[in-house]
Amino acid sequence: MQTGNHRRIGIPRGLRAVGSLIGPGRGAWFGALTVALVLVATLSGAAARAAEREVYRAFLETTGFDVAITSLQQDAMSGPGMSGQEANEFGSQYVALAEKVFDPDLMLNRAIDMMAAVMPDALVQHGADFYASDLGQRLVAVENASHMAPSEERRTEGEAIVRDLARSNPDRLADYQAMMDSIGGVDASVRSIVEVQIRYLLAAMAAGTVDFEFSEAELRAIMAEQEPAMKTEIARNSIIGAAYTYRDMSDEDMRAYREALEDPMMQQVYEALNAIQYQVMAERYEVLAGQIAGLAPQTEL
Repeated sequence: MQTGNHRRIGIPRGLRAVGSLIGPGRGAWFGALTVALVLVATLSGAAARAAEREVYRAFLETTGFDVAITSLQQDAMSGPGMSGQEANEFGSQYVALAEKVFDPDLMLNRAIDMMAAVMPDALVQHGADFYASDLGQRLVAVENASHMAPSEERRTEGEAIVRDLARSNPDRLADYQAMMDSIGGVDASVRSIVEVQIRYLLAAMAAGTVDFEFSEAELRAIMAEQEPAMKTEIARNSIIGAAYTYRDMSDEDMRAYREALEDPMMQQVYEALNAIQYQVMAERYEVLAGQIAGLAPQTEL
């Protein structure tokens, strides 16, 4: 979809020609007609844009990407914060602020804005066609449930499943790894996470909400040192998460899903969706970093 190129309904040529022939006394009538037609065109354009946004929203719901976006709120509220200090220092205030900043409707609308900017119709249709299928809807159901499951449950059950699969069905683990690689892989995830963290910490330092000071270059050097460990952790957690999420799906379903994700068009779909998700995340954490300055440190009674 060529973004921003919403088709406008202009004044028909015939009416513009009539305008050049009108005589005195009819100018007011034609002026009123022109204003009315411009108003209709404006309203029609607004209706078209609203309809287009509904298409994107339906796409997000069909693919389950809406839950992936809105679950960012749960992650922000339950986590310790990007610098590791926030929840300990501000307690329930931090949780309430994270809930407000990571507003689900705001994040979904922002995601739709970016979809309109980067996703052509062909990609939207390709993703929607697969996820609207019987297999696609069953996958979305288990993926949505996994997003909302407690993180400790995902980790402990996922680890047990991985241990069992390593003994009994290693091909299933190979399918999971291929699926992860198809939608960006570990390297892309690490790059995106590093950018989110750097943007947050720069905003936090600018707002004076952290007790350290580094330049962007220094932050990047620190992150670079941590990248090998991050890659190992993300690779491990990705397999554990997949094992938990798809635990009730058949091997045939997983092979079909792997083939779908390896399709070049689906890889473009995920490239766009991953970029959108990380951009939404980065923007919200930047806002959070700035607003933490207004919180009072929690004191123990």
